[in-house]
Amino acid sequence: MTKLFRDVDYFITEASNSTQREFELDFADVIEVYDTNETTITTECGRTTVITWEDNYFKSYQVIYETPQMESTFKRDVVMDIIKKLRTIEVDGETMQYILEKVGMEDQMLRQLVMSQPIGEVEYMFEERQQLEEFNKKVASH
Repeated sequence: MTKLFRDVDYFITEASNSTQREFELDFADVIEVYDTNETTITTECGRTTVITWEDNYFKSYQVIYETPQMESTFKRDVVMDIIKKLRTIEVDGETMQYILEKVGMEDQMLRQLVMSQPIGEVEYMFEERQQLEEFNKKVASH
């Protein structure tokens, strides 16, 4: 069967006007991954879109913008498999940090995340970090 591709907005509109079951039945030919609370599809421009459901209704979505390094089908499939496994184990922040440390990507990810976030969010986290340092110094001095 030939896949019919549509853009992200089309799928998001359809998802927000359907239950998860209705959406998955209507678009079974383009859905790549079915999960309890997520549906993964590919749009006409090759963007992977993950639709998240809560209590069978649309909750949110994420468009995965692939980098040039992910152009190979094999690499993309491996990355998607890793993401699925991480979701399966409901990976927490500490475990994700451990993984980044073990693959030598902690500093690069820190920089990428800081540079891609709104400056207000970065400033808020920096202030929170400073407060934590001040608290630790007080505790240590007592």
